[in-house]
Amino acid sequence: MFSYRALVKQITEGNFSPLYLFFGEEKYLQEELVNHLTVSYLQDDNNFGREKLDGSAYDLEEIISRLGERGLFSDRRLLIVDNPPCLAPPRKKDENELSEAEKIQDTREKKNVELLAGHLEQQDSTTPESILVFLTPGVDRRKRLYKLIDKNGAVVECSALRGEALASWIRNKTENLGKKIDRAAVEKLLLSGDHNLHYLSQELEKYCLYLGDDQDTITAATIDQLFSGDLQGNIFKLTDTLAEGKLVESQEFLELLLRRREQPLLIFFMLVRHYRLLLQAKSLLEDSHEGVDLTSALGIHPFVARKLKDQAFMYNSCILEEAIIALQKADFQIKTGAVDPPRALELILSRIDYVQSAVRNGIT
Repeated sequence: MFSYRALVKQITEGNFSPLYLFFGEEKYLQEELVNHLTVSYLQDDNNFGREKLDGSAYDLEEIISRLGERGLFSDRRLLIVDNPPCLAPPRKKDENELSEAEKIQDTREKKNVELLAGHLEQQDSTTPESILVFLTPGVDRRKRLYKLIDKNGAVVECSALRGEALASWIRNKTENLGKKIDRAAVEKLLLSGDHNLHYLSQELEKYCLYLGDDQDTITAATIDQLFSGDLQGNIFKLTDTLAEGKLVESQEFLELLLRRREQPLLIFFMLVRHYRLLLQAKSLLEDSHEGVDLTSALGIHPFVARKLKDQAFMYNSCILEEAIIALQKADFQIKTGAVDPPRALELILSRIDYVQSAVRNGIT
């Protein structure tokens, strides 16, 4: 099995296998690998030599036969097969039908292994005349067909990216777009919670276009200005402005969220969760003299833990307790119909700001 980056390097250097398998939940990485193959293998013929099939509509014999077809405008052929049943993990079966189903499955797999092995024996040249690519969300690694592909082809697991792996992808993607991105900007994207690679790719392209030729680095300020964001990241921004005593800005931010059609009750729920975590973080940090690991203690993402730690030093415990009381009262008012959710959110912001001002001025 290859890593994603190792295979990209091999492909761009012009070293090709007649057979590839890209599996895993991250569809975007599969598509990127296929695009690398298309550009490097087909080159100028990439508009003609590539074909994609729905694997559920063809058996392996038909696929291999289709692979042998040649177009009029390309000497090479790249055939991509999406979701082939022959590689999918087995579905759960009733115990009564298990033995008979296993016999049928075993016979079918044996035939598929023979078909694919026969095809591979004919691919002796350094640069294959055709390439077969399988794409699937999951595979059964115990299958002989999988083992044949792994031994004679190139297999890459395209898992969802998290943490430093996602940060590295963001940096590499930005470099490929001709720009750089600083650490603070990367952390803002990680903190946003929206880790869909299609979405992040579009965001990075937007930032690069905005920077133009005059600037070469995406900064945290760039993201603050352009990032549409998700709710978790926006809740941090809203509570940041409250901690800094900027009620008007926090109210404007709330209005922006509502204009983006964020559900008021979801915003309310996220605020409740946020201030509870913040109070827990404040208590833990005070008891342990800042030495506590909030990531493990609260069961949260490291980037969220870092942001909570920063905010914990900005907020007074009394303010956090009052914020939770205000949220509890608002919850009762919403449930009894005394006030609608958008108005309740406005009142909560005002109450937190009032208590914070009072504490700073020594009134409470």
